[in-house]
Amino acid sequence: MFLYKILIVFITSKISIALVYAHQERNSEKTESDDMEREHIVRKSMNREWQYEGIHIELPYRKSYNVEKTTTSTTTEPPLDPPLDRRYRRIYNADEIGYIEDYPFLAALLVNKQLWCGGAIISSDTILTAAHCLQLQYNNRFFREYVKMLSIRVGSSNATAGGELYKVTEIFFHPNYKPETLEFNFAVLRVHKKITSDKKVKVSEIDYSTDKLVPTDSNITFLGWGSVLSIGGLGGQVLLQKLVLPVYDLADCQEIYGRNLVTRTNFCAGYITLAKNVCNHDAGGPAIMDGLLVGILSFSSKRCDKPDQPAVFSTVGAVTSWLESIGENKVTLT
Repeated sequence: MFLYKILIVFITSKISIALVYAHQERNSEKTESDDMEREHIVRKSMNREWQYEGIHIELPYRKSYNVEKTTTSTTTEPPLDPPLDRRYRRIYNADEIGYIEDYPFLAALLVNKQLWCGGAIISSDTILTAAHCLQLQYNNRFFREYVKMLSIRVGSSNATAGGELYKVTEIFFHPNYKPETLEFNFAVLRVHKKITSDKKVKVSEIDYSTDKLVPTDSNITFLGWGSVLSIGGLGGQVLLQKLVLPVYDLADCQEIYGRNLVTRTNFCAGYITLAKNVCNHDAGGPAIMDGLLVGILSFSSKRCDKPDQPAVFSTVGAVTSWLESIGENKVTLT
């Protein structure tokens, strides 16, 4: 009888959880629409006075900036390397868990098979990510010398399981990349063999538009990897998550981080009123607009759990010639 009562309680709790999720799913579309409408109204009517005196930005390549509210910024000595597991502190308040079939170009960059950064497939054997993911402090030689530590996982909604693993054989940093300011924060990884294409693995379509400014009155969808709570057997897994963010005014973004960290080769995205954001450790993840790859996450504020903390992206349209020069002799995915 005692075991029977326990079984009844267990089944009842499962049904309750299912009903809660069904209710959340029915209301999620309306909530997101209301949030976006409210955000638009705030953006149109708000006359802000900036109160930022010093914002600490912790960057994923183990370097820290102390950014003052001026047109220039100062830097401090890089801190000691933090534990690797801190990198799992990623997308905050994501819209939902995604499916790789919907975003088959998404890749996970692994170091010794542990999640390190995001990336996007851009040819049959190359992945685009953030350059600072591949350097320790100012040293961008380490992973070139120990490239065997790096691998790429594609074709899975789980960054640490499933899909296919490919070994990284070459690293290309953008020739104008500046680690001090993260200008041209791009790197391309070449893998050891042609990536097999299927419904879960495809090359991203890149926005090749000559206008390198992403429109302020638009939204981007950011794709990243994040741990989920222990619900429905998903605890401990690092899954694909997506978050729709409104593009942030570039001048306002420069007010926060400084003009040397945010240039016309960047765009910013984030909410003014909502605590929904991407975090530093989502670096290298792709931003898409109208199905096209428009950006790679460069960095975000350490306060990614707070509103009005925009993320900074490197605009892919600013480096399309360089990307073509790397992949011009490569075959396309079939």
